[in-house]
Amino acid sequence: MITSIRKFLLINLLLSVAATIALTAIGNLLLDNKEIQRQLDIELIQEALTFQALAGNNPQKIDFKTLQKRINTVPNSARQFFRKLHGAKHEQLVNSQAEFQIWNEQGKMLMHSANAPEAPLSDGAVGFSTRTVAKRPWRVFTTNDPKSGLTTVVAERYEIRDELGKALGKNDLVILLITYPLLGLLIWVIIGRGLNSLRRVANEVSHREPSYLEPVDLKAVPEEISPLVDELNKLFLRLQQAIEREKRFSADAAHELRTPLAALRTQVQVALMTAEEEERKAALEKVIKSVDRSTHVVQQLLTLSRLNPEATIESPKEISLPSLATEIIADLVPSALEKAIEIELIAPEQNIKIAGDQTAIDILIRNLVDNAIRYIPEGSKIGVYILRTYNKAIVRVSDNGPGIPAALRARVFERFFRVLGNKSPGSGLGLAIVQQIAGLHGAKVKLGTPPSGKGLEVEVSFPIFRG
Repeated sequence: MITSIRKFLLINLLLSVAATIALTAIGNLLLDNKEIQRQLDIELIQEALTFQALAGNNPQKIDFKTLQKRINTVPNSARQFFRKLHGAKHEQLVNSQAEFQIWNEQGKMLMHSANAPEAPLSDGAVGFSTRTVAKRPWRVFTTNDPKSGLTTVVAERYEIRDELGKALGKNDLVILLITYPLLGLLIWVIIGRGLNSLRRVANEVSHREPSYLEPVDLKAVPEEISPLVDELNKLFLRLQQAIEREKRFSADAAHELRTPLAALRTQVQVALMTAEEEERKAALEKVIKSVDRSTHVVQQLLTLSRLNPEATIESPKEISLPSLATEIIADLVPSALEKAIEIELIAPEQNIKIAGDQTAIDILIRNLVDNAIRYIPEGSKIGVYILRTYNKAIVRVSDNGPGIPAALRARVFERFFRVLGNKSPGSGLGLAIVQQIAGLHGAKVKLGTPPSGKGLEVEVSFPIFRG
């Protein structure tokens, strides 16, 4: 569990940088050591050839003894110059340079460096070799001049080379130890600057009023957290829509129930105050109608409140449209018979299935048929058709009632909208509910006129089930 992004980034970045620097330092040390060996070998070659050139082609004319005396004074003179330039520290390095020996053909050493050992540093084989002299390993380069017969040997102790490599590694380590804390501080500051945007977003959200659900401004938000803030804005929008739905539901319920309840109260008062049996009976019948209308409005409002636009069908089930339509029509036949309305179901022999919520599809078909029963005159006819195309399952409800004018067909899906002049009982929510359910199932609702040219035809097209 990450308790702090700052600490997580700081620790992991420092560990990553430390590991990278360590690997880089090791790699550089190995490469530097290889390069050091190569450069020192080149110096040995140059020194050997230089000594060979100085010895000349006629060694009998050279006073090697006098030269040897002068060479023996070189270390003291070198130490004096070194002290003037660098002080006494590391003065021992003066004695740690390459040593040389010059041998004649008879195996006699004619000249050597001041600190060179007396024992031969080479077996005489020309080229590079490794020799152990005085219990110390030496890197040796040997060259021979055929004209003069002299063999020149230049050698350097391996421990000097190793010390040079260790000195380079030590210097790298010191630099790392000095710069690492500075690097940590820079990373801390940079991460802090980078996380300021998170703090700004957090402060903006934390200081909001509960009712303020406007989206967070994305202009000052880094692209890394932009998806998070975008989802947060979508959440604010859903909350705002949910609150608006709740407010609208409360207002709609109060508005729609006020009239039937007032009428109910009036008719009850009439029934209580009248002495005439017929008048009392008529008032009580109106009470029943008011109760029925109130019940229908409440049921439609509750249905609509459950069908929010963001809802999804969590576990779609296989639904047989002909079977479901048959059950619904059987339930609504008594209501149709009261108005002498004929309902006909036309469905193919093969079963037509869709995937969805059976309760919601039941409400959709029931609302379509119930609306037709409510709004068409007595003695009319309703046709319920279940059809199938290549990739669609269609539920079509057609009647021969007054229909809806083409100019108003887009508005009938609005809540509580009713066509002026229509005195049939209803809440104006039926088609709004149908559209909500169709949207949840990826279906489309279309209003039209039957082929007879009279009435209303409502068609809902569902994606076909191919399970």
